[in-house]
Amino acid sequence: MEDRLAYWWFRHSAELALHVKKATAFQDHFNDVMEAVYGSDFIRVRPAGKDGDRKCDGYQQSTDTVFQVYAPSRVDLAKWVKKIEEDFAGAKAQWSSMRSWIFVHNQHDGLPPDTVQTLQKIKTANPALVIDQWSPTHLLELTVDLSEERLIRVFGNPPRERYMRVLDRGDVADAVAGLALHSGSWTSDAVDLPVVDPGKLDYNELTEYPRRMIMAGIAQARMVEGYFDHNPDPTLRDRVGMLMRAEWLRLQHRGMSGDEAFAFLYDRVAAHAQGSREATASLALLAFLFESCDIFDNPPADWSGTAA
Repeated sequence: MEDRLAYWWFRHSAELALHVKKATAFQDHFNDVMEAVYGSDFIRVRPAGKDGDRKCDGYQQSTDTVFQVYAPSRVDLAKWVKKIEEDFAGAKAQWSSMRSWIFVHNQHDGLPPDTVQTLQKIKTANPALVIDQWSPTHLLELTVDLSEERLIRVFGNPPRERYMRVLDRGDVADAVAGLALHSGSWTSDAVDLPVVDPGKLDYNELTEYPRRMIMAGIAQARMVEGYFDHNPDPTLRDRVGMLMRAEWLRLQHRGMSGDEAFAFLYDRVAAHAQGSREATASLALLAFLFESCDIFDNPPADWSGTAA
């Protein structure tokens, strides 16, 4: 992929989706990726009537593979073992064409030994079938070679380096308008914001791709600042800052930080972006707010370099 910023954005989106999506959201993401990779060869299966989905969350026609997806928010070992046993037995009974059964899960650190043993018992008892499990890493690898067109289908329009070079104040105006500010967002006792500490990226535990995206966006910080300085509304800069600060504090209250918080804040700014140029302007605005300390925290003076 020639555009580095688009590449960083796609990789970040692909990795983060597999960490934050749970339950039905994870299953929907799995189906989106499979459709992007395999096209019409893959069929997403939805529950219908009293029989539900007949123990199948997706079906690949060329290999007669039944996929069962399980991505709980909390791991209950007994439930995992029971679900694997029941889902396989149900799929075998209800899909006579099945030649392969794959259990898709959301455990980044590996499966508990009891679930591995359960899968091995099923494999041993069914030598005519291909039995396997897919980790989040497998799903991530499926997206690596996707075309940009198909990546956009899954993750939406990315910000792009070529647009970052040519952004102007009109682009920032559109991004600010998308925030749907109201006069009630303004309070007269807003204080000046401090200068960003270079260790801020480390302190807020941002990983490689969000860091790169923020640094790319900060290249246009002075242009964004110029937009606010020349805007006829003298309260606009503070209202934008206070709105996004409130969003950041809300995420902190929910225990969210780092890459996940960055993604939520980006989605808030880019909610109405229709294409890559608008997405790029949204990133530039977000990076400006990061630099000016509206969002995320500066490390304390005695910080040793290890996030608390």
